[in-house]
This record gives sequence, structure tokens and C-alpha cells, in this order.
Amino acid sequence: MSRVLTPINILGLLLLALAIGLRSWVANPPPPPSPPALQLEAVQPLDVTLSFPNTQADGFVTETRTLQVEGKSPGKVAQAAAAAWARGPLSGRGLRAVPQNSDAPEVWVRGPHYVVSLPRSYAQLNLGVSGERMVICSLARTLLAASGQDVLFTFGGAATPTLLGHLDLRRPFTQADCAE
Repeated sequence: MSRVLTPINILGLLLLALAIGLRSWVANPPPPPSPPALQLEAVQPLDVTLSFPNTQADGFVTETRTLQVEGKSPGKVAQAAAAAWARGPLSGRGLRAVPQNSDAPEVWVRGPHYVVSLPRSYAQLNLGVSGERMVICSLARTLLAASGQDVLFTFGGAATPTLLGHLDLRRPFTQADCAE
């Protein structure tokens, strides 16, 4: 009868056990890393001047409102101002430029230039030339009140010649374009 427990067999069994242990250790995925702590910018109050059509819809009134803005980057301030503009005036001095519960436009800032993407729902507004001017100019005046050179309007994220068929939106609007 041959010997079972020879030094070579014992060494082979140890190597087999080591290989099985290493295989199971390698097959287990490493523990997932813990996610980094979310660091938000400080939310702070900021006074913003909003512009709304006056009650006769032939001029504009301004309203200073304190908004809670995350950080002070021009893009975040402009987006917060556009959202407040879409909610309408709090005082009875001005008119709402867009219907209640309308979506706020998206705003991007590139240096001194603002790019505003008007929501597709604004195409359903039943406004004439003066109503369309009030929507465009009150928003442009709101964004340009603090800083900026001009506002370019797009519709649903794409360039458009007009919103409701009255104003030319192919060029940017300045403060002078929307003077009373």
C-alpha cells in the first residue's frame, strides 16, 4: 500500500487550500466607498428688484423682494429672480406677466449676457403685441436690474424668431429696448 501522507501530498493539499482561499477572497467585491459629504453653498437672503407690468399695461413697476438664494453666482441669482418673476407681484401695484402657476423660464449667464429659455407653455398665451412686449420686457428688465448687458430669448431651448408672432426674438434685448 502506498503512503497517502507524503510530504509532497501534504504540500499539494496546503497549496490547494491556499488556492481555494485566495479564489474566494478575490471573488468578493471590495466594500463600496462611502460617498463624499454633500456640500451645499450657504443659502442666504438677497434683495432682488423684479419688474412687472403696471395696472394699465403701458409701463412697468418694480418690486424689491428678498429671495433665498444658494450662493451668489449670477446664474443662481438670475434663476431665482426668474422664478420669483413668474410667481407675480406680491403688492397690488403691478400685474402678473404670465398666468398663475406658469413655469419659470430657465436662465443661463455667459459673462454679461443672459440666455432665457421660455417654457413651451408660453406659446399658449393669448396676448397681443403689448402683452408679448410686457412678458419679454418685464423679464429682461428684471434680469438686467442688477447687472448684465443683454438678454437673448429662446423658446423651449431653441432659437426662435418670435414668441407669439409680434416681437423679434432673434436679437438680444437691452435696457434701452425695454425702456418705458
